[in-house]
Amino acid sequence: MRFTETAEEDIAFSVSPLLEAVHSWHVLTDPGHHALHVPWVRRCRRLPAALRRKMREHGFVVADYIPALFESRAGDHDADFEDQLAAVRALSPDLVAAELAQTLIDTVHRTGYDIVEDTTARDAVLAELQRSDADRAARLSRVLDDPCSVLESALTVLEDYWSAAFADEWERVEPSLYESIARAGSRIAHQGLFPMLRTLVPQIRIDPALRTLRLDRPHHHDIAVTRDRPVTFTAGHYVWPHVRVTCDTPWPLRVTYPALPLAPASAARPTSQEDTLTALRALAAAPRLQLITHLAAQSRSTQELAALLGLSPSVISRHLHQLTRAGLTTTRREGYYVLYSLDPARLDQIAAALTTLSPGPKPGA
Repeated sequence: MRFTETAEEDIAFSVSPLLEAVHSWHVLTDPGHHALHVPWVRRCRRLPAALRRKMREHGFVVADYIPALFESRAGDHDADFEDQLAAVRALSPDLVAAELAQTLIDTVHRTGYDIVEDTTARDAVLAELQRSDADRAARLSRVLDDPCSVLESALTVLEDYWSAAFADEWERVEPSLYESIARAGSRIAHQGLFPMLRTLVPQIRIDPALRTLRLDRPHHHDIAVTRDRPVTFTAGHYVWPHVRVTCDTPWPLRVTYPALPLAPASAARPTSQEDTLTALRALAAAPRLQLITHLAAQSRSTQELAALLGLSPSVISRHLHQLTRAGLTTTRREGYYVLYSLDPARLDQIAAALTTLSPGPKPGA
């Protein structure tokens, strides 16, 4: 995904109650991959047994590929859950069939759109599935023959799930998603687009020098983000740990990413005087201040930082260890390298702690 020099004008942000409900259902299909959401998984054990059974029966719709049809009106801040469902129900049968078929086939070799448009491809996929998984072949056949009926059954289950549990959960989650959007906007306003893009962990790679954002997927696209083809970043809690991208027509370009306020972060820790002192000690050295300056621009490896500062990797490692121990930097592995990133929220936390030391205005001043 390639951005122009004026990319800030080519992006938008949104939240979506329908997408959030769908992603939370995805969590329930395979909770072992969603450690952050274990509390929700446990709460959903109290759902009525009949609803839980229906959710399992229709879980294929959200278990792996999340159909783009659930993004209908996802960029409309005035659309509520019912409005978005109505937009999904209004989609054409061919579009519904193609998107639901995506959930049942190997999309590396074929797409749902291929088998809807090409009867030869359809017959080949069904024959192959019949040999390997007869139940899945039967389900795919139903999707292709009567897609709207399959969709309606899934949407009915989704409505029941929303009423039984997720409507209240959306009330809890929605404010934090808007807070995440506000933080992203503030970061873009003060630091530019790419410092914000670095927060879309864990699956996105960025290269500020080339002005590119890349995801490693068996789905190769080189997309120019422009005024005519903008991208919407949709904040979600239950999408974690995934970053989902929609880039195929006829759908708008969208990146659905984990919202930072609900992700584990050092900013969640209380700030004591000892905590503040640890951070100030970590900052009280010229090399570490230089490291902070370089990491404010982008995530970097020890080897890259050593070259930038003209110091040995072992010396850089010792300085980075102190910064990380103070919570000022975080790490993630990318292939062979460990990348260090600045935690701006931690810097804000320390700044806030220091401002409390300032005496308030004198009475009558």
